[in-house]
Amino acid sequence: MLHNKISKGSNMRWEGSRIMLPEHVEALRKLKEEHKKVPKPELEEQELQEIGIVVMDSLNYELQISLSYWNDGFYKDVVGVIDRVDMQSKRIKIRLNDDDFEFVDIDCLKSVERL
Repeated sequence: MLHNKISKGSNMRWEGSRIMLPEHVEALRKLKEEHKKVPKPELEEQELQEIGIVVMDSLNYELQISLSYWNDGFYKDVVGVIDRVDMQSKRIKIRLNDDDFEFVDIDCLKSVERL
């Protein structure tokens, strides 16, 4: 036998507890986002060498590339030209347009392709 909220046998005492506080909704959203995160990529030496060749070609000849990298659990894709490779800090600077740059840690690179 099915019971509706008004019938005898329904649990009216707890019906008001179905409302969720905004803080709880936000915490659940953040938890779902955390579950979507992926681990940082670990590339083999050969893959790093191939990426290095494309990066240096972009730096030397101002060739446009597509770069995919890991950032705080998610992959991000950008298109631009390598402006600088800093081996001391192990970062590259990619020029996205005339006045917009992005810095990427070398150990966070996933892939680099010529366009």
